[in-house]
Amino acid sequence: MNDIFTYRDEIEGKIGIGKLPSDLLDILEDIRDEYYSLIPNKDSSTYHTWYNDMPKTIKSKVKQIQNNDFWNKLCDGSDKCIKINANEMDELYYSNPKNNLNKINLYGAASNYDIHKDCVYNFDGIKFYRVIIGLTNGNDNIITYFNNLKVGHKINSGDYIVFDFDKSTHQVIKDKQELTPRILLKLHYIVCENCNYSNEYIENIKKRYLYYEFITRYIMKTGTDPETYYEFFMGLICQYFYTANIEYIILLIYCIIFGILTIFKIKFFYSFLYTPILLIFIFLIIVLFYWTRYKLLGIR
Repeated sequence: MNDIFTYRDEIEGKIGIGKLPSDLLDILEDIRDEYYSLIPNKDSSTYHTWYNDMPKTIKSKVKQIQNNDFWNKLCDGSDKCIKINANEMDELYYSNPKNNLNKINLYGAASNYDIHKDCVYNFDGIKFYRVIIGLTNGNDNIITYFNNLKVGHKINSGDYIVFDFDKSTHQVIKDKQELTPRILLKLHYIVCENCNYSNEYIENIKKRYLYYEFITRYIMKTGTDPETYYEFFMGLICQYFYTANIEYIILLIYCIIFGILTIFKIKFFYSFLYTPILLIFIFLIIVLFYWTRYKLLGIR
């Protein structure tokens, strides 16, 4: 196979779905077996381990995957290409999505199951690719689906999906109401085709992706399966961020608060000042409700 990409779209970017070379499959099995024994709670929705935090034996095997010549195909035939593995973002990921995803609060995991793009950047001449590699078999349920292209795939051992980190709209969908735990390896590459930039410039762009990923991943990880008030705070931020038309809902609440303050003849300046404060206060009360309910009834 000479091409890693199976779909090209000006808006959605390049997407590839396929199978890794056979010489890498045994390495994937070793990583899977060793990592599975490290997962503390197999009932958790998610469990992440960053590349820099992996045990040395796993890390050395992941490095073989990262540095394989197969990923040179991300240059897409470009003669002058700079390709850098952003290994600080690479991770092993245990995913075990709950049933009835459309009926439960997902909190920090909401971004995985709603339609979304993973990032928001758009650097001229720079492409950033996320690669998802399956390490487990038996997935006849969980689909990684690219909504605007109407293309999806159920990732199993040795399968890969490559997509544009900034452009590709996607979500995770469950076909059936049954638990389907998976172990995935996520790799990340910044690519400059026919590149006229220096390596230093590319490295600086990479740092922006790292900052973005670390911040968003912290919020999502902290807010997944929340137990403390702070975790519910983070989780509900994620939950509401991906709620349909949330910007209009917030604007409506803002206008109602501002209108009430105006009715009570609060000066315009103070109404303008107090409205966002009261909006935040309302959110804190909502967080308190969910956290208290969990503490008293065990309901998330």
